[in-house]
Amino acid sequence: MKIYCGVFQDGLEIKIACLKKHGKKLQVQKLISVPSSEHQFVFNSAKEVEKSNDELSLELSGLEENTLPQTALSELIELYPLENLKFVPVITEPQISYIVYNPGTSKKLGEVKNEFQKLWKELSNIDLSVDKIDFIEYKNNSYISSVVQNEIPVLNELKNLSAISETKSLDILSLRSGDISLINYILHYYRPANGETYLLIYVGLDSIRMIFIKDGRAIHINRYLSLNYERQGLTGFLSSKIVLEMEYAGISEVNNIILTGEINEELMSAFIQSFPFINVNYLNLEIFDLSELDEVERMKIHSYSLPLIAVLDEIYPYNGVRKNLEVHSKRLSKISLIKKIDFLSIFLFLFLLTLIAFSLFTYTERAKILKEMKIQASRIDKLKSTSSEEIAKIDILNRRYESLNTYYNRVEETLRDKIWWTDELITINSFNPKKNKMWLTSLNIDEKNPYQIILKGLAINRSKITDFMKVLRNAELKNIYLYEIRNKKIFQFELTASIK
Repeated sequence: MKIYCGVFQDGLEIKIACLKKHGKKLQVQKLISVPSSEHQFVFNSAKEVEKSNDELSLELSGLEENTLPQTALSELIELYPLENLKFVPVITEPQISYIVYNPGTSKKLGEVKNEFQKLWKELSNIDLSVDKIDFIEYKNNSYISSVVQNEIPVLNELKNLSAISETKSLDILSLRSGDISLINYILHYYRPANGETYLLIYVGLDSIRMIFIKDGRAIHINRYLSLNYERQGLTGFLSSKIVLEMEYAGISEVNNIILTGEINEELMSAFIQSFPFINVNYLNLEIFDLSELDEVERMKIHSYSLPLIAVLDEIYPYNGVRKNLEVHSKRLSKISLIKKIDFLSIFLFLFLLTLIAFSLFTYTERAKILKEMKIQASRIDKLKSTSSEEIAKIDILNRRYESLNTYYNRVEETLRDKIWWTDELITINSFNPKKNKMWLTSLNIDEKNPYQIILKGLAINRSKITDFMKVLRNAELKNIYLYEIRNKKIFQFELTASIK
């Protein structure tokens, strides 16, 4: 029997909901919470944001080199054989961002992409080419576009689980957006009528999610809100935040508030008192069979609502979707245990291998030439004591010797340049740019000076650029620019160095 595992990182915890098909329902087998080995915030360069969701989903086989993988997901190995598990990784902000578009009428694909391109630029200051725009389209002409980060911690946890387990691969289904799955769940099982406005609130361990649904359409998804659920005065703060988000969404009133996540009776009572004229209820999870859980686990079922609903959305997708997100519709390949080698390391290894082969070949040829030259030189010595005809032959051989000597000098000069170039590449690699959080994007020979190289790259720490220059020969910094991406400083630099 296959077990479906929804895996969601909530703050510094990983929440796992294990389910299996049981008749017409999904039966919850286990609810597991383990500490995460990675923080959920991962910042990428602006260049990486340009990647489409389809491209992002393919870069899932890399493991950090020279490190021993660790993950608390190894608890699953003690409960189930990994070959019986199907994983559904679940993400919300900050790993995925959204923009909602409700034109009210059907639009052509090109029109929708052009509109989202403008909205991403205006609302989030993100430049996306039209072919990189990904969105979900509902049959009621509602659209939600998303941008997925290139690095997703929950996928790294699964890679580590693959590395430390006996199996060579994990069966990972499509990457699910927890927010989109919640929206689909409300639309499918609550069926909001025209004129009804729902506010769905997910209270996480260190963040709050708010989704507004009106007239059967999602009209607003709040930006990432970092907030501890144990904070004093949480309800009062959320009351003010709800009013602010209502203004952003253009909503004057809310009919229903649905709560889920880290919700207890005290917090529920506080919400009911704060909003006496609004229907405040828990998210209805009766669609799931909880007969395998004990009373304690049933009490905390709402803490696992995101991975539960994401698995449900994976197995029984909402039929009101006309076009799905690429990360939802594309099944991920099985994560392989084979480690991805850094591109620069591969390049240097192949270059050095080729250079060694070339050097051996050149040395062999030179040895043959020198041997022939010695033989000819000995013959010349013998011919010097012979007749004039023989001396003429000696002159011919002498000219041939000079020609070979010239060829030898040229070969030696060419080989010397190759060795200098190789030494410089080895010097760059010895600095280990990846370990120092530096990425080289360009390496060229200066057209004006063949013994000088031009290096371009990116770095998170400016001091690492100075350290890198100390490793090079006669290094000189030409340009440096500062960019800020998601509150993270990125330095773009250009420098020159001598190779002779």
